[in-house]
Amino acid sequence: MNQSRRQTLEANKVVHSALVESGEYQRSPHFRPENVRKVRGWVEGIIRGASFSPRTRLVDFGCGTGFMIDLVKDLVSEVHGVDITRAMMDRVDLSSGNVFLHETVAERTAFEDASFEFATAYSFMDHLYDAEAFLREVHRVLRPGGIFFSGLNPNRDFILLMEVVGRQPDALGHSIYGREIEGALHNGHYYKERFGVDAEALERAEPGKSVRKGFDGSEVRALALTIGFAECKVHHDWFLGQAATMHQKSEYSAAVVDTYLRDLLPLSSSAFKYLNFTLRK
Repeated sequence: MNQSRRQTLEANKVVHSALVESGEYQRSPHFRPENVRKVRGWVEGIIRGASFSPRTRLVDFGCGTGFMIDLVKDLVSEVHGVDITRAMMDRVDLSSGNVFLHETVAERTAFEDASFEFATAYSFMDHLYDAEAFLREVHRVLRPGGIFFSGLNPNRDFILLMEVVGRQPDALGHSIYGREIEGALHNGHYYKERFGVDAEALERAEPGKSVRKGFDGSEVRALALTIGFAECKVHHDWFLGQAATMHQKSEYSAAVVDTYLRDLLPLSSSAFKYLNFTLRK
């Protein structure tokens, strides 16, 4: 699929406006309590580890309706949300008084150099036309020693595995594999059938997934270091069937499986749906 930066931006506006206005976006899996607890824990851990001061300023790229903003606004002095979809930004809760919104592209903001100690982006980087340009902008606006956390990035190893599994007879009918194959390889069709979202527009809105087949951790680490980040940590997240294990068995059972698969990394990389990146300038 060949497309321009403008087409990517317009597709994101169309798709996310439709999803948020229908209420489907607010029912996304990352709003589930177990994921909210997990992401909040990561953010708290980063803040403790970096010994940020009470005056810490944070910028959340691709803020959407405020998923990350709601998780961090009581932990820092200021949160600046960046997005291009007004329909989503209109739903951000500004009542705390320390949240400020900026309707602009993430790759080119008006922030001064070294403006923030902390930056975040959740379920966002796969929607970018040019992830490298975005990471360079993140590096520019962070202060020396600042941290960037990017969560829920599609894992290329997982998507490539779904391509292999998807060739097997009756794979789409499998209780666990079926939805994952559809989501990884045919997400446009899935959203069109269930929510009436234009399939081609959805795929244009996710070039990091539909075109580049997700992210490779080693590639992101190498790019981050080339840009000038001092460190890039890669964390695998949400193994195949983790939600079903948590809800049908127990969180303890899911934790046991998660620990086992992590002990097998990098061999088990393809079992995890997402990658999280923590970069330090």
